[in-house]
Amino acid sequence: MDRPDEIRPAVASQPGRARLRPKAAARIPEDDGWNLDFEAAGTRIPAGVVVQSPTLMMVAIEDVCWRVAMDTLRAAQPSRLHRRAYAAWHAKVRCLDEKRERLRSLVDETLAAF
Repeated sequence: MDRPDEIRPAVASQPGRARLRPKAAARIPEDDGWNLDFEAAGTRIPAGVVVQSPTLMMVAIEDVCWRVAMDTLRAAQPSRLHRRAYAAWHAKVRCLDEKRERLRSLVDETLAAF
C-alpha cells in the first residue's frame, strides 16, 4: 500500500546498491492556509493574517523567544531543597508568565481589530 510518507527505492547509482528518496506525493504543496501556533497565547492564527499585521509578526517572534526561555528554564529547575536557587528560579518563571500574559493580550487586541 502506498502512503505519502513511505520511502521507495530509486534507481541505483551502483549495481547492487539502492538509493532511497521520498516519493513525490510526500512533498508538501505550498499553501496559504498554514497556521502559526502561538503557544504563549494558546491559539493558532492563519499565516496570511500574521503577515498582514506587524504586531502579530512581532508577537510570533516573541512567542518563539518565550518558548525557548521556558524550555531552558524548565531544564534547569533546581531541587526544592535548595531554597534560594529554587526561589530565584521561580521568580524567573513568574517573569515569563507575565510575559506570556502580555503576549496573549496583544494577540487578543490585534485579532479584535480584524
